[in-house]
Amino acid sequence: MSTSGIKEVLESNHGHLVECLSLEADRVLEEARGILSEEELNLAMSQGTNVEKVSLLLNKLMTKDNDTCKKFIETVIIIMPCNSFPMCLENMLMTAGDNEAEGLLRQQLNESNSDNTQVESSITDAGRKRKAAQVANPKSTEVKRSRKGNHCKAAAVKSSSVATFTSTLMNPNLQEMDSTSFQTGEEYLNLPAISESAEDYKSLMIKSISQKYEANITKEDEMKQVILDQTFRSLTMKDGNVAKLKERIDASRDDVFSSPGLEESQDSVANLAEFLNRKHVSNCRVHILLGKAGTGKTKLMHKICYEWTRGAVCQFQYIFLFEFRQLNLIKKSIDLKSMLFDLFLQPERNSHSVFRFIVGNPKKILILFDGFDEFAGKASVRTSAVSSDPNAPLSVGQLFSSLYHGKLLPGCTILITSRPKDILCLPLDVVGQVGEVSGFNQCKIEEYASRFFKDSEHNRQATCHLQKNRKVLNMCSIPAMCWVVFLCLEHLLSQSCLEPKLPHTMTQFYIKMLTVFLRKGTNSKVANVNTENRLLNKHREEIQGLCKLARKGLQESKSVFYLRDLLSEKVTHFASSYGFLTTFEVKTIGQNQENGHAFVHLTLQEFLAALHQMIDSTITDQMLKRRFYLKSKWTSKNDVRNEFTDAVHIFLSGLASKGCKQFLSILSSKNEVWVQKKQKAILQNLQKLATTNLTGPKIIELCHCVYETQDCDLAREVAAHLKSKFELRNFRLTPVDMTVLTFVINSGACCICLDIGGCAMDLESVAVLGTCKNIEIFVFKSRKYEDKFAGTLSEIIPKVNSLKKLILTSCSIGMKGAIHLSSALKICHHLEEINLQDNELGDAGIAVFVDALPQMGSLRKIELGGNNITVDGILNIANAISTCPNILHIQVSDCGNIATVQFFTGSTITPINRSSGSLSPLMECEGNHEALLRKLRYLVNCKLAAQHVQALGRILQCCPQLASLDLSGNELKDHGLRRFVEILPDFHISKLINLSNNGISKDGVLCLASVLKKCPKVFELEVSLIQPQTVLLKLAEQQEDTELRDEWKSPPVDFRLSYTGDSKIVPAPLRKLSLTNCCFQLEHLEELGSTLENCNDVAELDLSNNSLGEMGIKKLVELLPKLHVSKQINISNNFSSLAGVLCLAGCLNRVRDITEVTISLGKSGKGLIKFHEKYRFQQEQEFETPSEILSFGTKYGNKDLCVPKKIRLEECEMDVETMRNLCLILEQCSGLTEFDLSNNALSDEVIAELLNHLPGLHDLKILNITDNIISPDAILLLANSLNICENVLEVEVRASGRASISLMKKAYRLKDNGKKPKPPCSQILSLKECNLGKRSVEKLFGILERCKDLTELDLSCNLLGDEELQRLRDFLPKLHVLKLIDVSNNRISPAAALYLVESLNTCSSVVEVEVSLSSHGRSFIKFAKRCEKKVCSVKECRFKEEELLKFFSIIERCTHLTELNLAGNMMGDEGLRNLVEVVTNLKDLKELNLQRNGVSLVAVKGLLMALKDCPKTLTVRFEEPWIYGDDAANLVQCACSHLNIADIGIKNNNVLIRLMDYGWQSVEMLRYDYDSTRMDTGAQHPSLRLISLYQCGIEALQLLHLAPIIKQCSHLLEFHLYRNNIGNKGAETLAEILPVFQGLKKLSLESIDVSSNGMVKLAAGLRKCRSIEEINLSQNKLGLEGISELGKTLPGLKQLKKINLSRISTDAGLVGTNMLAEGLRDCTRLEEINLDSLMLKDSGAELLAEGILRMPCLKKLNLRCNSIGCKGATHLANGLKCSTAIVEIDLYGNCIEDVGALKLADIVPNMKNLKMLNLTQNSITAAGGEGLAQALAQCPSVEEIHLSTNKIGDQTVKKLAEALSKLPCLKILNLHSSELTADGGGSLARGLMLCPSIEVISLPENRIGNKGVMDLAMALRKMTSLKKLDLQLTRFDDSVAEDLAAGLVCCPNIEEVILSWNNISDESAVRLADALPRMRSLKKLDLEGNNITAAGAEKLAASLRQCSFIEVIRLWKNKVSKDKEQNLHEQDSRLNFLPV
Repeated sequence: MSTSGIKEVLESNHGHLVECLSLEADRVLEEARGILSEEELNLAMSQGTNVEKVSLLLNKLMTKDNDTCKKFIETVIIIMPCNSFPMCLENMLMTAGDNEAEGLLRQQLNESNSDNTQVESSITDAGRKRKAAQVANPKSTEVKRSRKGNHCKAAAVKSSSVATFTSTLMNPNLQEMDSTSFQTGEEYLNLPAISESAEDYKSLMIKSISQKYEANITKEDEMKQVILDQTFRSLTMKDGNVAKLKERIDASRDDVFSSPGLEESQDSVANLAEFLNRKHVSNCRVHILLGKAGTGKTKLMHKICYEWTRGAVCQFQYIFLFEFRQLNLIKKSIDLKSMLFDLFLQPERNSHSVFRFIVGNPKKILILFDGFDEFAGKASVRTSAVSSDPNAPLSVGQLFSSLYHGKLLPGCTILITSRPKDILCLPLDVVGQVGEVSGFNQCKIEEYASRFFKDSEHNRQATCHLQKNRKVLNMCSIPAMCWVVFLCLEHLLSQSCLEPKLPHTMTQFYIKMLTVFLRKGTNSKVANVNTENRLLNKHREEIQGLCKLARKGLQESKSVFYLRDLLSEKVTHFASSYGFLTTFEVKTIGQNQENGHAFVHLTLQEFLAALHQMIDSTITDQMLKRRFYLKSKWTSKNDVRNEFTDAVHIFLSGLASKGCKQFLSILSSKNEVWVQKKQKAILQNLQKLATTNLTGPKIIELCHCVYETQDCDLAREVAAHLKSKFELRNFRLTPVDMTVLTFVINSGACCICLDIGGCAMDLESVAVLGTCKNIEIFVFKSRKYEDKFAGTLSEIIPKVNSLKKLILTSCSIGMKGAIHLSSALKICHHLEEINLQDNELGDAGIAVFVDALPQMGSLRKIELGGNNITVDGILNIANAISTCPNILHIQVSDCGNIATVQFFTGSTITPINRSSGSLSPLMECEGNHEALLRKLRYLVNCKLAAQHVQALGRILQCCPQLASLDLSGNELKDHGLRRFVEILPDFHISKLINLSNNGISKDGVLCLASVLKKCPKVFELEVSLIQPQTVLLKLAEQQEDTELRDEWKSPPVDFRLSYTGDSKIVPAPLRKLSLTNCCFQLEHLEELGSTLENCNDVAELDLSNNSLGEMGIKKLVELLPKLHVSKQINISNNFSSLAGVLCLAGCLNRVRDITEVTISLGKSGKGLIKFHEKYRFQQEQEFETPSEILSFGTKYGNKDLCVPKKIRLEECEMDVETMRNLCLILEQCSGLTEFDLSNNALSDEVIAELLNHLPGLHDLKILNITDNIISPDAILLLANSLNICENVLEVEVRASGRASISLMKKAYRLKDNGKKPKPPCSQILSLKECNLGKRSVEKLFGILERCKDLTELDLSCNLLGDEELQRLRDFLPKLHVLKLIDVSNNRISPAAALYLVESLNTCSSVVEVEVSLSSHGRSFIKFAKRCEKKVCSVKECRFKEEELLKFFSIIERCTHLTELNLAGNMMGDEGLRNLVEVVTNLKDLKELNLQRNGVSLVAVKGLLMALKDCPKTLTVRFEEPWIYGDDAANLVQCACSHLNIADIGIKNNNVLIRLMDYGWQSVEMLRYDYDSTRMDTGAQHPSLRLISLYQCGIEALQLLHLAPIIKQCSHLLEFHLYRNNIGNKGAETLAEILPVFQGLKKLSLESIDVSSNGMVKLAAGLRKCRSIEEINLSQNKLGLEGISELGKTLPGLKQLKKINLSRISTDAGLVGTNMLAEGLRDCTRLEEINLDSLMLKDSGAELLAEGILRMPCLKKLNLRCNSIGCKGATHLANGLKCSTAIVEIDLYGNCIEDVGALKLADIVPNMKNLKMLNLTQNSITAAGGEGLAQALAQCPSVEEIHLSTNKIGDQTVKKLAEALSKLPCLKILNLHSSELTADGGGSLARGLMLCPSIEVISLPENRIGNKGVMDLAMALRKMTSLKKLDLQLTRFDDSVAEDLAAGLVCCPNIEEVILSWNNISDESAVRLADALPRMRSLKKLDLEGNNITAAGAEKLAASLRQCSFIEVIRLWKNKVSKDKEQNLHEQDSRLNFLPV
């Protein structure tokens, strides 16, 4: 490039330049840093002004060379802001140095001089045009230059035309001219000088590309490769995928694009021009073409270049193609110009002008980047630095990133090709569109064959052969593979006229291609194996070298090799001669060209690289395993592997096939054994991969690998592992993919579910599915293919005989596709379920399928929703229920968006011959009990109006067996509703009709009410007009339907309590009418009354949430005798008042069968009237028997059939007058048993008035005034009710607002019986937490003095204090208390404690006093009429010395004192010494508790010494922190030295010492079973019987010190050393001690840290303990030797009855355990065996079983967790068959399976004493479970059954339920996680009703659901002994809450209820809260993991205040905020919100 003239321009324009540049002096100086020296730059910067600085800078610049000057000026122009230079000056600077441009300018200057007028005219025209442009587009006149780092200056539009430029040169006023002559950038860059250079370069580019590709076409044609004209078939454009790729760009998992739910958007096929010209909403000009290896991406890039030369894509001026494989070779930094020109095409001249044109016209540039997957720097594209400077030197990666992000050449079009897996390496936010090159279809294959085979006969043969071999044909869909196949086929056809035998796999083809290439170098025409082997042997070395080169290239991400890269000249010559390598020119920087070499295709390089790994001896099989991995469809951005290969693992798999052994053996020079070892490594890897969690693309990759092996056994194994994993979503599937997938699926033994939803595929791929025989479920979802896909699929569906479920959702199937599919489905007798949702069937398409339904014999279900269905289409679907008798139910909703038809399964009454085969486990099962009632379940939101009712009616009238009908959400309104009601009696509907949300009014409601009269089948009507409206009609099943269903389901029953309190099964309630939120007023009530007047069977009437008001309530009371409502009337929230309350109270007397009236005038607004159902409207003559009349009349006092009644009034603010009137009304009411005034604001006067009327309420049993403000005076008033009314039994009052009075109801007598009832025998008064003080106590004592029959008095938690306690002590003799006075928590002092103790002496009836001053302690006085024994317990009182002495003096005077408890008083040693004398004087004392008193060992010794000669039996207890280790040993030593001590036991810090009366004289009683001659006459301690040391720090040293004195205790019967680490040394000491104890019966050495050596010593000692009966060696590490010695010792212990060896850690294995089992065989007197976790296994169980046969007394056998299988269980069963005394069998955690269970079932009936059987977690199924259940029915003594964690299912439970009635002793039933369903739960509930002794029911983690829990809730009413109920995770919700709560209330002993992890919410919480106060035994309620909110938790908290007996309510993991949790917990700590 010439740059002469630049300095002249600078010099001539120096002043103007200085003026312009001084405006940005700092930036200009900064740019000069690389040009000027440091000294020159500093000098310039030191100048005073910017003008001086720039002037000096330009002067220094003039000293530099022309190129430097030119480059600096260009850079400065680019970085300067807009309008910095006049346009004329910029033009001169930019064109300076360009000879051609300068000549042109000079010529134009000359012309302008000759014709000034013309120039002026040009100026005028230019100005006019500019002004017009400014008006049209003001922005066009001002385009800012970007600053440094933004888009380059060349893209700015700032230039002028040549004419304007010429005029500018002639105008001296440059500034003025600049302001009027501003031109666009296009005009500037289209200067004739620049434009001509640009056109020349374009012509050069066209010529160069044409020559290159025309030569290549000729060459490729000779090579018979796929030439350019054959390359491009079609391009699939994926509109929506870019956005989806962007959303997942940060994901790094392999399944980014195959996740469920992601469906590819609608793709479209376009030609090349459409793809590049397509307009997009975004401005992105980056496009990506994806394609698998061999699909022709590179060919396509060349074709684009070639087509451009022929006029295609003419919008582009230039096209540049760069291959990444060549760019990888550029290591140094280059600028954009060098990249474009040096690496593609160098302009012949004026390169600077051409480059300026490119920079200024980026939108006319197309840059192609081919093979991004081969780019070595692809991983750094996201992080590479980018630059906007076109002259900046950058690395290749940085240049690519700058172009990609639009920093360089902004607006140019970039097209990138890549394999799909590498797409994530690119930032997709700038991508405009994505396309896919998918290879050949069948037509293109045939077209290519016609060009490949010149011989027409060969062409015909090849085409025919491919048609026969579909697998090979599918391979040809990849153009590169097609070339390989044709190459091999041509070779085979040329060798023989017979039909050739083609390879089956890609690997085999490449092997064949290798031999074909080799044969081309020879002249031999004979084709046989020997010839091929000879060629392989001949060229082995060259092939190995070529393989090594291929492998090295892949490792280095290199596919282009220079000559220096090639291994040897020999290899190079071989590869080039035989066609393996191609040679081409490689573009480099600096015009230095070099030849490059590459394999003919990358897949060939991959094949040879794989071959290298299999034949190279340096690569071991382990290395091969590590290097083998599956390629994903997508490469993670975090993937560090750089290999750009897709097929190496596939070729490795293919080389691992058996057919490649000889091939590999030849090339590796190894034997076949060596080869087989490597092949085995690959096959093992494939097996392992099949067991991992693979994504869809990796499953396909694995199938490719398996197919390549052609190993059927491997394919079968892989298919078994992938059984449920064939989920292949949202990626392209080729015919080859489907071929390999079919191969694997067909090899498997089981049917699978194939889900290819959203996958792109050709119809040829679909056709492959026809050969797949093991598909059970097929899923496809894509809108791309429409009816074509349906047509193709309809051809193959009948061929797939295993297909049972077909899902084709969102497939755009229309009418045409429906016809194809329906015709195919008619003959698919194996198909059971079809899903065609979200298609485009329309009404016509729906009609096609509906018409075909009767012919689909095996169909269970078809879904047709979302198909643009109208009302006519909906009715057409509904009509199917009458035309097709096999339909079970139809569901249509949301205007047809949901449309499901379900059919009967396995029915015997269906008129169509249905398939009788059992359904696959993959198919969802239908319950048989629903099989015979059909349901038109939903026609919801379908816009059905009144005009459609008649049509719908005709359909319903033709359907004889309909169960339910849902018409909610339609538009029937009142008019349509009337029509519907008129025809309703003609319908055959047996269960439910839903008419909700149909826009009805109050008139429509009254019309509906008449249904009860018109249609007798309706037993319940529920209506609510509040939005959303609710209208439900429930119908009773017709008699004919019930008869049909008898074999399936018993009639519905309801559990109720009869009036006698017994549980009976009675018919379900009759009818219910619910009309809530209907705005009913008085007039509507009158009309409703007339409607219901003749309805005699209405059970419930719900009128809540209406507007009846006071007048309406009165009217309702008048109507009550006429209203035939038998159960309940609900009038809640009807604006009632106190007058209404009195009116309703009066009806209790006027209407005899009312049982309850509940009224609330507060927020809840509750109003209920309940009736006695059985005797509503029933006369005496209607009773069944006379005895029934007598029993009922006797119970209630007369023959008027009055029933027990209850009235509950809440939030009714009553005054005295109202209370008086209310009580007068109630006094007239006979049978009133409960009066509840909870939650009212009752004053003292009102309470007094109420109590005055109490005697007049003769039948009252309970008066409740809880939740009222109760004053101190009211408390005393309530207490005095004991004296006011003789019937009062109990008064309970709390100042917090809780108060209740329980009364003894007077016995009903016959009218002629004038005797008065006897008064109650006892009374209870509880005034807990009443804040009673001095004043109140005085009045209270006055009240109590008049109570003659007071049994219990509770004054706890008050404010009595010391003075009141003293007064109580003095007042005790005057009180007539029979049992107890509780004064706990009354803030008393130790002095008051002494007052209570003194009552033992001052009151003769006091028998026990307990005082505790701790916060949770109790203080009470007990009384008895006879006083034989007295107890004094004074705990935590901490008496001072004088108080302690006073206490001693009190108890010393206490006669008959047998127990003295002084725990926690810290009396110290001095206090203990003072106590000694007191104790010795208490002759009757038997128990002395001195725990936690701070006494020392010395003091304890002193006490024992003092008691040494005390002639009494006394138990003394201590607890001190020092009792441990040495001190514990010293204490034992001291105790053993006293002859009157019988037992000594230490546990932790607790000591128990039992003294015997006259120890020496008791020797005779201690002789037991051994002779006196055997006794040691020198024994010093004949009375010591037991030493027990439990976890008290005794070690070997302490035991050694104790040994001498322990040896003197020869009569010891029991010796226990639990959990003391005595170790082996201690065991040695113990072994020396044991022989002394000749009469030892029990020895416990649990967890004493003894090992094998210690056990050997112990065994020696045990051999001498001939009388031993019990041994416990559990939790020790005995070892092999120890086990062996123990096994040898056991046979000598003839008296042994119990042995515990649980959890002994042993390394002995089966040898040791077998020896132990052998030792146990001879212990024939054993009664208990505990070998928990010993790991006996089957062999040990067999040996033990032999011994059990000889153990007739065996009672308990514990073999938990012993790895016993079915074989071992069989042996055990044989051993236990004679163990009739067995009580417990525990086999928890083994694996006996059904075989073992059935063996046990055979012997269990003989075990009549069996109480517990535990078979939890034993892999038992229904087969074994049923046998066990039947066997247990013959064991009436069984108390516990544990079958948890076994898959026993409903069948077993049903058998077990039948057996329960025969198990009267059963207490515990544990069926945790046993796969129960609602059916099994119901059966179990019915069985448990007959099991009254049941205490624990455990059913967690079973799917019994609402139905099962409901049945259980009903059964609870009979379980009076139940203590624990566990229903965790049983899947029930609020719908069963009321019944469950009612059932729990009927369990008086229930202690724990677990309802955690279900779906219950506040409704259930409220129900439970109401029930809690009546569950008096409850301790724990677990509700964690539910949906309870703060409202429900508050209800529970409120109820908890009434339940002092409850210990905890768990509420963790509910929907309560943390703040609310904390607040509730602070209110009551028993509310637990923490995890366990």
